[in-house]
Amino acid sequence: MSKVELITSYSNSMLSPIYAGSGAVASVSEDGTLIATPVLDEINIIQLQPEPILLHKITNDDEQDITALHITPDGKYLCFVSQAQLLKIFSIKEGKIVRSMKTSSPCYIMDTDATSTLVSVGGTDGSIIVVDIENGYITHSFKGHGGTISSLKFYGKPNTNNWLLTSGDTNGVLKVWDLVKRKCLHTTQEHTSAIRGLNVRETNEESEDNSNNNSTLQLISGGRDNILNLWEFDTKKKCKLIKTIPVSQQIESCGFISSKIDSDLVYTAGGDAIFQCLSLSKGTVVKSTKKPVEELFIVGVIPILNETKVYTVLSDQTIELLNIEESLQDSSESIITPDSCIAGNHGTIADMAFVGPNHNKIALATNSPTLRIIPSLDMDSKSSSEEKLLINVDFYEGHTDLLNAVTSTEDGLWIATASKDHTAIVWKFDESLNKFILFAKFTGHSASVTAVNFPNVILHGYPEYLLTGSNDLTIKKWKIPKPSSKANEEGLVPYTVNTSEYTRHAHEKDINALSVAPNDSVFATASYDKTCKVWDVETGNLVATLANHKRGLWDVSFCQYDKILATCSGDKTIKIWSLDTFTVQKTLEGHTNAVQKCAFINKQNQLVSSGADGLVKIWDCATGECVKTLDGHANRIWALNTINDGELIVSADADGVMQFWKDCTEEQREEDLEKEKIKVEQEQTLQNYLNEGDWTNAFLLALMLDHPMRLFNVLRQSGLRSEGVKEEKDSIFNKELDELISKLSHDQILLLFKRCRDWNTNARTHSVAQKTIKCILQKQNISELSEIPGIIKIIDGIIPYTERHFARVDNLVEQSYILDYALVEMDKLF
Repeated sequence: MSKVELITSYSNSMLSPIYAGSGAVASVSEDGTLIATPVLDEINIIQLQPEPILLHKITNDDEQDITALHITPDGKYLCFVSQAQLLKIFSIKEGKIVRSMKTSSPCYIMDTDATSTLVSVGGTDGSIIVVDIENGYITHSFKGHGGTISSLKFYGKPNTNNWLLTSGDTNGVLKVWDLVKRKCLHTTQEHTSAIRGLNVRETNEESEDNSNNNSTLQLISGGRDNILNLWEFDTKKKCKLIKTIPVSQQIESCGFISSKIDSDLVYTAGGDAIFQCLSLSKGTVVKSTKKPVEELFIVGVIPILNETKVYTVLSDQTIELLNIEESLQDSSESIITPDSCIAGNHGTIADMAFVGPNHNKIALATNSPTLRIIPSLDMDSKSSSEEKLLINVDFYEGHTDLLNAVTSTEDGLWIATASKDHTAIVWKFDESLNKFILFAKFTGHSASVTAVNFPNVILHGYPEYLLTGSNDLTIKKWKIPKPSSKANEEGLVPYTVNTSEYTRHAHEKDINALSVAPNDSVFATASYDKTCKVWDVETGNLVATLANHKRGLWDVSFCQYDKILATCSGDKTIKIWSLDTFTVQKTLEGHTNAVQKCAFINKQNQLVSSGADGLVKIWDCATGECVKTLDGHANRIWALNTINDGELIVSADADGVMQFWKDCTEEQREEDLEKEKIKVEQEQTLQNYLNEGDWTNAFLLALMLDHPMRLFNVLRQSGLRSEGVKEEKDSIFNKELDELISKLSHDQILLLFKRCRDWNTNARTHSVAQKTIKCILQKQNISELSEIPGIIKIIDGIIPYTERHFARVDNLVEQSYILDYALVEMDKLF
């Protein structure tokens, strides 16, 4: 039987949060092709169409969080402010910051005008500045607000004198500024808290081509006092409150809806994460989005494509695209359904599973009641993993509390989720809808459901039972209802299952994991009570108790090819157990913190594990040795899954960072063979140079190959050959070699100094080291040498041995004088 080759190399692609940890609201260009999102002190500029690609990552040198940002409607510039009170303008085309200026106070609100010419910035001191984006100078500076600026909105059209800026503050004060006359037109205070939404429109379009018009304008303002106000004003003295509409939500954004169907509509968004369309005349809700299960709110609304579509930004950094125009055309449906969703971040990822007909999606259990499904990395794709982003996400609501675990069947068509709401849910893939639907909910546990699994063998086209483990210390086996086409027609889906086939008191502490044997005869549970227990699937009877760990167990995994299973624990070890004798076969040690997940790969020959130390380790099951450590996380790895027997490994940590590890062992072996072949050829070439006395080429090749003794011999022999040669008397080694050393790069000089340091420690080799140092110091620029990073430390290691060599030479010289004196005195005796 041929020996199975071990997997020893993986290449990785990282999926990091694109929007997290910042109070700044994301921004989208008018055509919807570009989006800018902050991640603490960094900003991502992402191209959304035709597929998400990271164009730029802006790193803030002062490491201060981004407080506000805005892309110009034409997508040419990004304006942003950080906590350092610096307004910066970034050219998206050039990929660099082209303007930077100081603001008088921290700024949290920005807006750009429709022509992409001006940006307004509102500060906490109540001041507003307007900046010319292209030329980078302040065009207007307004003062008058007594509180922090909480909203800004430009209004203006080409060929008119109506260029306005509206502003609101945290005290409920609303101001209208005339940018042409540079003065405040109107000041009102009808809100009792912060104004967060502003929008202006003309009441009649006929006045548009009158450059000196005094047309009546409409303004809506929405605040955190749950009030929407409608105003009519002009550029003179008129400013009248027309209507006040109480809305059942805190308003974070509002605006007019430019719909051909109904011009009487406005939108509000904010509390309860609901976006709603209101009739101005009736003050009633016409359409709205569905309130999510999770307690969220909308922090911003970004209209695009002439306000026919909007992006809503939720407090968990999820961004949803709503097609307002299309939704209003459908009078039969009162709910607005998002066209697509972008996940800014997933938070802490507790578990994951490959799902879908082609296993090309990943189901995530996160610190949210909602099941998330994202696309998986295309292993055959040749596009750069650094550019392509997996940011689109599908949400599935069914649970009312956070998810603990998720699993799927072998075919990827069924998903089971376990939640803190004491229930488990089975989801079924619907081919006609190309998405999963809630198939059945299982209720009966009295505490959080922490572990869930399906049978491995599916005989009748669907999993016939579900196994669950809970913090109520019990395990349950549930019968899954048989799918029926009539069930959908009769409205029987989703099913609710209240009674389990059996319930067993399993452990004395929390159950953290549950795994089913490949033949479905037994299943195993891992608990925080330091034991793993094996149970009969059919009867629920205890088969064996595996107790050898010193701390609680986090995971258990069966091998698909042999009667063994693996457990991992908080004692930093993984143990491999025999299912024949129920004894430990191997203990794998190497993690420096608790081991969270483990799984067999490569036909039982290897095992992959992840831990609280942020490391993924690949083990050789035969020897118990770690053959590879994959370091790509900065936090505890909660979730780990594999596909195609370890060809692809996915790990996810508490920061929401996912790493896709792709097996590249074969490519690495071929690369190593090619390197070895080149090395042999270079070795032969080096020997030929030495034989021919070609010292310059021999020196360069020995330096490149980093052969210390070969390099030493080249320098020693070239020095010997030059002795006694008339043309070489002024040379240190020889003319050509001295000239070559004078032209070495900084990296080559640093490597040569390292070799000199090593040679200088030995009395037999120090002379070549001293000659080399002399040559470098004479031929190179001393001031440039001193700036090479790390060279001073190396020189500090050379000096003590050099002083010792000179002291030894001085002693020899002194002793030679005594010897000369003794010889002279002896001559006198004869």
